[in-house]
Amino acid sequence: MRRPFSLRTRLVGLTLLAVACVWLLTAFATWREARHELKELLAHPPSTSAAHFAKERDEVAAEIAEQLLKPMLYALPALALLLVIAIGYALAPLRQLARDVEARAADRLDPLPDASLPAEVAPLVSRLNSLFADIVRALDNERRFTADASHELRTPLAALKAQAQVALAAVDHAERQHALEQIIAGCDRATHLVAQLLTLARLDAGTPQTMQQVALRPIAEAVLAMSAGEAIERGCELSLREGDARVQGDALLLEVLLRNLVDNALRHSGATRVDVSIEAADKRAALTVSDNGCGIAADQRERVRQRFYRSASTNSSGSGLGLSIVARIAELHGGTLDIGPGPADTGTALRVLLPVV
Repeated sequence: MRRPFSLRTRLVGLTLLAVACVWLLTAFATWREARHELKELLAHPPSTSAAHFAKERDEVAAEIAEQLLKPMLYALPALALLLVIAIGYALAPLRQLARDVEARAADRLDPLPDASLPAEVAPLVSRLNSLFADIVRALDNERRFTADASHELRTPLAALKAQAQVALAAVDHAERQHALEQIIAGCDRATHLVAQLLTLARLDAGTPQTMQQVALRPIAEAVLAMSAGEAIERGCELSLREGDARVQGDALLLEVLLRNLVDNALRHSGATRVDVSIEAADKRAALTVSDNGCGIAADQRERVRQRFYRSASTNSSGSGLGLSIVARIAELHGGTLDIGPGPADTGTALRVLLPVV
């Protein structure tokens, strides 16, 4: 395969060609002009034959042309040398950048040096450094997520093993039955945790691809219908207030978002009433789930967004991933999650703000 020319070689070659062409054209034009002037000057000699003056005229013109062409024999090599030095100096940052990139290992993600870079290359290096920073953050999140997930999964697995040992050692039927029921409950908790971990993994993969105009009220009606059985078991009243809004989003993810908000209110707040409302104002849709439960302390409202964090005020067990999933889905839709006190400063109000269509 033929090796392509380097940028420096092309720059030097094209520059020399351009200078030589311009120089030759200038010499030719000057020679013609000088010849014309001499012809006019010697057109009518006072004495001597016309043939003699024609010969003299041609000799003078040839000497002028020779004098014009001689400098090129010295100037072109000197110009080539200067161009090589100048262009090499100009391209030195590019060569250094190429060496830096070539010498990097796969796990080296520190920023590339951006000092003394040409204006044409600086945006590329800046974007590469930004990409390196994104990769570092992604790897850190993955390591932290893996460590937290393994820690959280150890707890239910250890509980399952303990209950299985109790069931094996039990001699009383009621004791064995109770241990088996605890094993089933532990399996349910582990299944819920794994499902949430998989949801977070899918969300961390990127923006949903099925964005379309979605009405929020049908989604809210479906979620409340699915949660009605659990609400009855917990003695909690679910209600959906009047109102609707249309947003650009993924219907399945928005359903997951609202289901996590409702589950959070039912399982962790100890509320007797949970209200869901949808409002549209100032080009934003507000999807709010409020309850009259124990509420979230002001100093913990930011921390509950963190993965695997469980508020000290909660009265039930959980994985601590529900609000993290809500915040991530809201972020993918260009929205935000606000946490504040519920109606009459009691309970909690979880409000997701999304851009309306």
